[in-house]
Amino acid sequence: MHKTSKERLFISALVALPVVLLLTAEMGLRLSGFAETRRDILKPIENKDGWVGVNPEYPGRYFRGFLPAVAFTPFRSPKPADGIRVVVLGGSSTAGFPYQWYHGFPAFLEQRLTDSYPDRPLEVINLGMTAVNSYTLWDLSRHVSAMDPDLVVVYTGHNEFYGAFGAGTTGTWYPKGAWFGRAILTLKRSLLVQALEYLILGPPDYGLNAGANERTMMARVVQDAGIVFGGSVYEAGLEQFRSNMSRVLDHFERERIPVLAATLTANLREQHPLSQTEDAVAAFEQAHRELAAGDTAAAATLFHRARDLDQIRFRAPSAVNEIIRSWGERRNVTVVDTEATFSKASATGIPGYDLFTDHLHPTAEGYELMAASMAPAAVSILSEGGLEPRPLVLDWDHTMIDGLAYSEAGILIDRLLSDYPFNLEGDPASARTAYEALLNERQRSGLLADSLALAVMATSLNTQNALLQGAGLHEMRKDSAEALRYYYALFNWQPFNGKLMEEIIGRYLPSSSWDAELEKMALFGANRTDGAYFWNALAVTQIRQERWRAAAVALSEAERISPSSPVMLYNRARLELALGDTAAARATLQAYRQSQSGRTDTGSAGGQSPRQ
Repeated sequence: MHKTSKERLFISALVALPVVLLLTAEMGLRLSGFAETRRDILKPIENKDGWVGVNPEYPGRYFRGFLPAVAFTPFRSPKPADGIRVVVLGGSSTAGFPYQWYHGFPAFLEQRLTDSYPDRPLEVINLGMTAVNSYTLWDLSRHVSAMDPDLVVVYTGHNEFYGAFGAGTTGTWYPKGAWFGRAILTLKRSLLVQALEYLILGPPDYGLNAGANERTMMARVVQDAGIVFGGSVYEAGLEQFRSNMSRVLDHFERERIPVLAATLTANLREQHPLSQTEDAVAAFEQAHRELAAGDTAAAATLFHRARDLDQIRFRAPSAVNEIIRSWGERRNVTVVDTEATFSKASATGIPGYDLFTDHLHPTAEGYELMAASMAPAAVSILSEGGLEPRPLVLDWDHTMIDGLAYSEAGILIDRLLSDYPFNLEGDPASARTAYEALLNERQRSGLLADSLALAVMATSLNTQNALLQGAGLHEMRKDSAEALRYYYALFNWQPFNGKLMEEIIGRYLPSSSWDAELEKMALFGANRTDGAYFWNALAVTQIRQERWRAAAVALSEAERISPSSPVMLYNRARLELALGDTAAARATLQAYRQSQSGRTDTGSAGGQSPRQ
């Protein structure tokens, strides 16, 4: 070998050596099981083959002192050939705060889409997480495309200033800029980088220690960090949102995945500017004067200006919605104007606490409104992709929100509003005192929901058992409608517990008084278990309400699963008689009698019981 060749080989070896060493270290960490519980975004559902869910430890990659909760929205793996899958991305409003995930807009959207596509396995995967922003959506986009969604729904933008890597987040060591945030998240895909972080900074505590919980998340991420309208930090926040989301949408366009994006909405009428700055306060007060004088248009303009001038930027400024609206020019993006929907739904034309629990998180009714505004656009997008709807058209305006959910949400909002930035003078001691006073009021309220919510917080009682107890106590009080709402919430915690669902539905099905609740519970059970029982139960509720088309759809699904089901045949005969087709009814009844001959078991096995 010539000297020159040897020198080249030596130099190549020197260059390759660090790469080889890094790859070896990376492989060693993987083989050793380092970070095994949190490295993958998905994990199998225990004791349920063919189903996976989001790994609750995975979001720890975005924070060290806080672990955002993720919704329990399991989905099938692999995706069924005839299935429809929707993935929802966003922050705490997408997660459903201050309620559990099943009272957030993604769950309500799933209900409406299941109604539109009852004959297909339908899944809405909620990836909303508190305090995350466009950096997280950029990082998650590669995982989302691997889930093979038919549609991605995006509701994001409020956390660009104070969320993870946000332009206005205080107390950080790293430089600001979209490029750096994306670089850090890219590097953290390596176990070697995670190991170095662990070695140098120590293990994350995710805010589980008592000291961290003295303050709310909002109080911890920013203190006295005024961001002036039009200033450098303000513009940096807009640029990071524009830059990150452009990459997210480009990725989905390359993958040929349609996107439904919604404009942001917030409490304008009754959220005083948090920063108390003179120009923001003046605009807010003038807005109220214009509203009192009956000039809604002028008031709306001033309320938006007050929000935009508020230097504590937990509510996205108008410029963020302008960016979101511009996405509608893309081929694969449909924009839904949630902001306009909320304005139209508010009695004054300007939303306040009638639709919001705090500065920007909607009430449960507000979340229902969000889903109702998104559903038609979602169905239209899916239809364009060849997924034609076969709607049942149930009454989704009838709420299924339980009292425990309202009480738990109220306690969370009490905690939030007792601390910074809603209480600018608040310190840990005064915030704790104010919050404890509010808890004492709830303890004295005498309401069952408050008692259960406080027990969940202070004792070993978990939410599932609290729901079960609450349902039982409401049954004892003869409040069946509320008991069913508690049971419906419990279904979301135990989505594969077909026996529980059958037992509860069967208990109430004899009476038509609860059809509005039972039809939703039956549809939920049908989507999670593909059991004929639930389709038959749904058919019963629809026949009693004279919704003949919906009853026919439900019975066709019951027949697909169990073609010789006596209950299906009996209910089909009832439908045919109601429609005046006596010849068909006679033939169906004959088939029913034949199916019954020699049959001794008419219980719930195989979906045989719902017959009223």
